[in-house]
Amino acid sequence: MKKVLIIAGFDPSGGAGIVLDTKVVRSLGEYAASLITCLTVQTTERVYGALPIDPDFFEYQFGKLVEDIKPDSVKIGLLGSEDIARAVLKNIKRYNLKNIVCDPVLKSTSGFEFGKDEFVEFLKSEFFKVCSVITPNKQEAEAIFDLKIENFEGDILSSIQEKMNKMGIKLCVLKGGHLDSYLAEDVLITQKSIYKVASRRKGSTDSIHGTGCAFSSAFATFLAKGYNMYGALKQTKNFVSNLIHSSIKVGKGRLVLNP
Repeated sequence: MKKVLIIAGFDPSGGAGIVLDTKVVRSLGEYAASLITCLTVQTTERVYGALPIDPDFFEYQFGKLVEDIKPDSVKIGLLGSEDIARAVLKNIKRYNLKNIVCDPVLKSTSGFEFGKDEFVEFLKSEFFKVCSVITPNKQEAEAIFDLKIENFEGDILSSIQEKMNKMGIKLCVLKGGHLDSYLAEDVLITQKSIYKVASRRKGSTDSIHGTGCAFSSAFATFLAKGYNMYGALKQTKNFVSNLIHSSIKVGKGRLVLNP
């Protein structure tokens, strides 16, 4: 059994964050260990507040966990603070962790901001360099690459690739679920190549809670299973598409995924 380390925030509704991530990994037949970075006040309707974990305690917990359970891959979601991000960066390097999938959670769908400009700049200048792949949606990619993205056409993708090379980002899976399109087109961008993977979708992922979390945790799980980046992307898209089509209503707000 492969081991996936989940580093993410806690959503008490269970529709996103570390709870959903763990469900995803287990539904794919692998083992999930977890480190909570941030507590949130959150429902299916919106995010009301966030409280980062004490960074010293977090780093102590991180070290003890990975000394016992060496993960085959790592999924990073909500970090919550630059101090937490620095602790994660330090321990990724210290323990030589591999298959690092980072979902750069900067703002919730309801508009709650999880990181200020200084934090985003730290991610761009230092943190993303150690990640095997980052998985931003349209809005996150616009913040990271300082671009207005209307579509996933040649000039935009070339600009992103150029900025990736300057920033030292190895790979980027650009998620297209928030584009106004019938096709949910995702793009895998390396420092030398660009690959598109499209699938049919129904409705908008804006009406479903936790799709980004599920995508990145599934991606990390498929990497742990031994898939290459392109193969992991195709498997992840199929998996998340099935989850979206079987999403359920549990609260007053958006639908939730049910792995």
